[in-house]
Amino acid sequence: MSGSAKRFRCIALDAVGTLIYAEPSVAAAYALYGQRFGSRLSAEEVRRRFAEAFRRADELAIEQFGERGRTNEEFERDFWQQVVRDVLPDVSEPSACFDSLFEHFGRPESWRCFDDVAVTLKELDQRGYRVLIASNFDARLHRVCDGLTELRDIRCRVISSLVGYRKTHRGFYSAVVEAAECDPNKVLMVGDDLVNDVESARAAGIAAVHLQRDADHSQLRQLSDLLEMLP
Repeated sequence: MSGSAKRFRCIALDAVGTLIYAEPSVAAAYALYGQRFGSRLSAEEVRRRFAEAFRRADELAIEQFGERGRTNEEFERDFWQQVVRDVLPDVSEPSACFDSLFEHFGRPESWRCFDDVAVTLKELDQRGYRVLIASNFDARLHRVCDGLTELRDIRCRVISSLVGYRKTHRGFYSAVVEAAECDPNKVLMVGDDLVNDVESARAAGIAAVHLQRDADHSQLRQLSDLLEMLP
């Protein structure tokens, strides 16, 4: 990328897994709230159940919109309610458990920024890059970002439920380009999900790099490594 890095004007950053992480982890939080409503599932069992629950997202989108990758605020809430039912089938009050979890993950106190986020964002700003957040989330992300010191100044946030498309839909990345206020070839997408953040961005004509925080051999092991790749 070194030869082409000078062309970028906007850096689009994924949220969960790139800028922020849940504390406690998503699985641990589900297990904790589940236990409050009578569930006996461990965090490890909850984690195993997530994969199947997430696979239903495309099925639900096709049922409601006629194509995969579409979304809105109502759909996201319905989807997460279905996830809670699938992941925690043994709770005594499914609706109350869902409400508690939905509120939990909408609070900034439930999230932490990775240690390298603040310094990276400050340096990108000083170098003159436009920075935006591009996330599969819903309107709760505004509350989360506004409550995190490192992120509250990033006012441009492309959120799937508000633009009508989830990654990997091309429509999501069209919204990213519109928010970036520049040509697609001047946008760089950075994220931890190979399919959602990298392959789908490239398919939409946007350059992308894969953040792999736990990988031994990776072009981008920390977000701050991005600073070495960009002028």
